[in-house]
Amino acid sequence: MADGATDGVAVRLIDAGRLAPLQAQAIHHGVADAMALGHEPVVVLADPETPFVSIGAHQDVSREIDLRFCRHNDLPVLRRATGGPALWLAPNNMMVHIMVPRARPESSGPVGPLYVRFVEPLLRTWQAFGIPVTRAIWGGVELARYRVGGLQIGFVGTTLMVGASLVTDFDPDTIARQAGLPSDVIRGRIGDVIREQLAQAGQAPDRTAVKDALLAHLGSLLGWTLQDSALRDDERAAVARREAQMVQIRHLHAAGQRLANADQRARDGLTVVNCAHRGTGGLAHLRLLERAGVIEEIEITGELLPLSSDGLDKLAARLVGLRRAAPDLALRIQNGLNLAGLELPGLTATEIAMILRSA
Repeated sequence: MADGATDGVAVRLIDAGRLAPLQAQAIHHGVADAMALGHEPVVVLADPETPFVSIGAHQDVSREIDLRFCRHNDLPVLRRATGGPALWLAPNNMMVHIMVPRARPESSGPVGPLYVRFVEPLLRTWQAFGIPVTRAIWGGVELARYRVGGLQIGFVGTTLMVGASLVTDFDPDTIARQAGLPSDVIRGRIGDVIREQLAQAGQAPDRTAVKDALLAHLGSLLGWTLQDSALRDDERAAVARREAQMVQIRHLHAAGQRLANADQRARDGLTVVNCAHRGTGGLAHLRLLERAGVIEEIEITGELLPLSSDGLDKLAARLVGLRRAAPDLALRIQNGLNLAGLELPGLTATEIAMILRSA
């Protein structure tokens, strides 16, 4: 049993089946919004009827997403509440979301163990079909040393939301496309491994088999008893509110707007600085206004995964007033993170200092 698990916990299972992309993206958000501290955890499954792009909560869509391509190919772009990179989701994806009230033991503890706790059922599901995946840092799922899946974890209000997806037929082309593997050779290698292992396992995966395997591992590893359920009236209302929010242009462009006009403001000694870095926590963009080397304003966007929705804003506030060339910059940043109680998976104070100095 995983650390933080409890025995015999009744957990609601809402299998929504195939939904339009907007509904598939909104349903788990609505469930999280309606969840109270005393409620039981909920697992939501949904499959998009058509492909769409799910972007991370902190991504600057105008910088990181080719919106023209998406419009030309009828790919809706919908922002989610958790961080991480943009995800291309297709009809053979089963979107898996787990909502747990903050007060429950399963949602407690440092961020590292949280990822370990919730990625293990995902790993076991892949392995049930003979595919030898292993756990990578920050909830990653690796095959032949390449990341082919993973989790996004964050709090939506007082609810911990854990997001993932499973390709229900384990189609190698879909997996390779979603993983963003860097070359045809590597995509071919990963595809060959998947096809070979599925053939050896002798079990053709489909949605029912994948769902059964996932639920079995959630139950055994977390001590949960999953019970079929449906949306309550208050959850339906919350889902409808999320749908209305997600189609708004200002919601799509929610990240990256604070300093969108920074170039026009750069005068009288005020300078615009742009920094970017890709680390184990994903791509990070830092855009700042500084005067004489001192940060006056800063905005952080990208694929980062802070647990709290305002985590990057809190970090930005701690960076204001720091001198980029200060010899103790990393220590000052770490002190700021500690004072704010922030954990940023895959991005350390030393890396932030390095990014700021490199511009």
